[in-house]
Amino acid sequence: MPGQGGRLRLPSLGTDSTCSNGTVSQLQKEYRRVVMMGSAKVGKSSIISQFLYDKYLSKYRETVEELHRGEYVLPDGASLTLDILDTSGAYQFPAMRALSISTADAFILVFAVDNAESWEEVRKLREQTTQKYCTCPQNIGK
Repeated sequence: MPGQGGRLRLPSLGTDSTCSNGTVSQLQKEYRRVVMMGSAKVGKSSIISQFLYDKYLSKYRETVEELHRGEYVLPDGASLTLDILDTSGAYQFPAMRALSISTADAFILVFAVDNAESWEEVRKLREQTTQKYCTCPQNIGK
């Protein structure tokens, strides 16, 4: 459940109806899936915990893969369901990584400023994610 900080928990996941002047209208529901990727021990789970639950995880706990959900009311009255996939930093299963990339609407790539290897991992992950989603022409004129 999202914490304080202006984020509101929605009462249900169903379609909401509102009555105004005798009419019924459907509120828009948005769904987005964000995949958090990076090396092990760079703080992916801590970032998610702070964002969704207003809690700081001071103790390291290895993550295999965890799905977190936040539900919000947007300023226009529509609702947003935000699924955040917390991936393992030890990408031992390439098929799991490929599935995570293929099902994402957005990515958050995390590295530790004091760990050059984690920066290299983010560079590789960026390559993989942009190969899937970039529609830009590559190597024009070469």
